[in-house]
Amino acid sequence: MNKITVPSLMLMLMGFFASNVHAELVWTTGSCAPSEWTALSDNILLNVVGTSAASGVKDYASLDLAVLTDGKVPQTTPDKDGIFGFRKDENISWMFDSPMTIDQIKVSSCYLGGAAYDGVHIAKVEAIFFGGSDWVQIAGDFEYNGGSTSGSINYIVLRNGDDPVAENILGLKITFGACETGFANYYAEIEAVGRAGAVGPTIGSVDVTPAKTKAIFSGSIADAGTDATMCNVYLSINGATPVRIAKRVTDSFEYCLEGLESGTTYSYTLSVSNNAPAVKGTSRSGTFTTLAIGDLTTVWTVSDVVPETWTALSSTNLLAGIAAEVKGPIATSFSSDKPGILTDGFVPVGGGIEYRVGFQQNSYIEWVFDKPMSFGQLRVSACYLDDYIFTRLAIGAVSVKIAGSDTWEKFDAEVLSDIGGRYGKKVVLCATLSDIEKGYLAKNVVALKIDFGNVGALASYVVEVEAAGIKKPQKKPGFSVIVR
Repeated sequence: MNKITVPSLMLMLMGFFASNVHAELVWTTGSCAPSEWTALSDNILLNVVGTSAASGVKDYASLDLAVLTDGKVPQTTPDKDGIFGFRKDENISWMFDSPMTIDQIKVSSCYLGGAAYDGVHIAKVEAIFFGGSDWVQIAGDFEYNGGSTSGSINYIVLRNGDDPVAENILGLKITFGACETGFANYYAEIEAVGRAGAVGPTIGSVDVTPAKTKAIFSGSIADAGTDATMCNVYLSINGATPVRIAKRVTDSFEYCLEGLESGTTYSYTLSVSNNAPAVKGTSRSGTFTTLAIGDLTTVWTVSDVVPETWTALSSTNLLAGIAAEVKGPIATSFSSDKPGILTDGFVPVGGGIEYRVGFQQNSYIEWVFDKPMSFGQLRVSACYLDDYIFTRLAIGAVSVKIAGSDTWEKFDAEVLSDIGGRYGKKVVLCATLSDIEKGYLAKNVVALKIDFGNVGALASYVVEVEAAGIKKPQKKPGFSVIVR
């Protein structure tokens, strides 16, 4: 997990997510007879129906937007079924299932009667780029009237020399300008020549765990993108300049953001780029609120798994091989009373009392260590595999003795009440105790005790207790974020 504590001004990322918009866009014009008009090849809009709030112009044109991308223009005079009329500031847009690269855009205007000009008026052309959600203008302000009143097709083409007009877009929108005469301009065909674009990386799961003065961001990369093997992850807080929080990520990432104010709500945006070459990917935004002063930071989290998928909390359980002492009532008729089975790294897949200890209310287990231990997490796993009783767990308190003291100190955590109730299922119920503020539970521990509470099924059937050690701190990067 990365951890950051240096001023964010050191994090200015030059060239972060370079723009996909080109500056040398040029419109060209042309005119031809309807019989000479030919469709552009590789039109990605062919037979794709756009969406629009435009109402059309009933007297002079069709109300069917599909006529604009069917690869045809009208050949007769007049033929309102082959054209659509857009008034000033009306638009049409198309969305794509995957990123597309656009090489040129062609808009053909047609009015074959004698009542209006074959005008083309474009206010602006916009796109949504992969990884974003906003419309970005790429061209606009073009007017071409053609000067012909009937019998011709006037058109304009948007190009960027030998370069694409726009790369890796998920949406295309054209907004129309003021017509020369009449109520609207009449368009017979719109074409966008292009091809599939490079797929950028995609963020998978995102989880934010706030404490009082920090928050832990964890997540995954669902897809690294086209020809990519790894990604960089960036974080922006409250709209600030994005900061790289993870690099060369192939699957999951975790990052601790420090320097936050307690009881404060923050907005965030996570985004990714990949290495094939750097392509901007999806982003994920949200908010989180840090804990207020007085809120508990040592908390239980509960999950369950089937026995076959249970895995140890860490490769080395600090309790393994250390003799434990059990005191209080034990459900010996339903389980073993041998505490050594609780730290052997094994949970049962089938039935058998020899794999679990049944702790009834007011019973407890404790370990005494020859040398001080430092705990990062504690996990208690309960399991009952037969069909006539519930799998339940209740923990009243977890306490430690610190080196130099003979007093039990309870962790500042809520009592874990009677949980479970999974009748007739093979399941391991896992309760994990962590401190989200400090990042560890306790240091220099010479004794550990777990007190069990009341459950509705006579006892908590515990199959494993694990204490994971504190991870060695990673080398800190030479930059960081400070939120003010």
